[in-house]
Amino acid sequence: MMRCLVTGGCGFVGSALVRRLSAESCEVLVVDDLSRGSRENLGPDRDRLSVIEQDVTGSLRHVFASFQPQAVFHLAAQHFIPDCDADPARCLAVNVDGTRSVLQATTEVRGPLSLVLASSAAVYAPADGPHREQEDSVGPIDVYGYSKLWTEELAAGFAARTGTGVGIARLFNVFGPGETNAHFIPSVICQMKAGKSVRLGNLSSRRDYVFVDDVADALLRLARYCGDMRGAHDQPVTVNVGSGRAYTGHEVLEALTTSMAAAGAPSGVAPIIDPSRLRPVDRPTLLADPTLAQKLLDWAPRTSLVDGLRAAWDRPVGAGVTLI
Repeated sequence: MMRCLVTGGCGFVGSALVRRLSAESCEVLVVDDLSRGSRENLGPDRDRLSVIEQDVTGSLRHVFASFQPQAVFHLAAQHFIPDCDADPARCLAVNVDGTRSVLQATTEVRGPLSLVLASSAAVYAPADGPHREQEDSVGPIDVYGYSKLWTEELAAGFAARTGTGVGIARLFNVFGPGETNAHFIPSVICQMKAGKSVRLGNLSSRRDYVFVDDVADALLRLARYCGDMRGAHDQPVTVNVGSGRAYTGHEVLEALTTSMAAAGAPSGVAPIIDPSRLRPVDRPTLLADPTLAQKLLDWAPRTSLVDGLRAAWDRPVGAGVTLI
């Protein structure tokens, strides 16, 4: 049984990971400030899980020293881009200083250890084709992307200094049930279910959507891989976590109306472009080449876009979250 510490474990991706770790009979400690997440997101086993309500920017040394995790998953972050743009100082404090705090606390851990950092495809420079970890240059276009790039650099320095097996997962557009932010898919579903006109932003950009449970699987596999390779590399193992396919907003909307017609989704939705939902800077395409994750981790996403949308329709947002 592996002892796992998950920061941001009550959030969207974090809670899916915690549920997966619990199913694997891992002992799990969650650190979350509950600003977005909720204990209810942890599922039916939540009463057996330990949750510490704390902001990651504060000292975590005592928490790590007491629990002595064998694997650390650092998912706590501010990642809804409109929020990051509105308050860049807070974005940098949570994402960069929070990562520094986690890495500092990890030095209190004795014995074999792997650390997985949830990064983002936003670190890449814009490109029309699929991004490859070892070939494509980084080049963020917003404060969120820069914050994640700087966390990667902190993690690289930590790996070089300590010999800890560090994995960096560059997540593409994660979707599925239980979202905690007003991203495209949960926003569309919530508006449809409310019977309101669907007000959206840019529908022509192409995004690589990867289902949340498949992401949890990739994170666990990366932790195990890095634990096995501890000391063999002085740099992190960096992998893309994406599907390898990209869809426009129009295609996602069509897939929703077609696949969920029996569940009450309206047909022939004519979205209204809402200027307030347009981002000042937006990439035309964000697409993964997941070959390296397949090679190193024997990982590939199992959930299609349509099947994932069906799951998201039933529970588009997490506990206590309201989106319109």
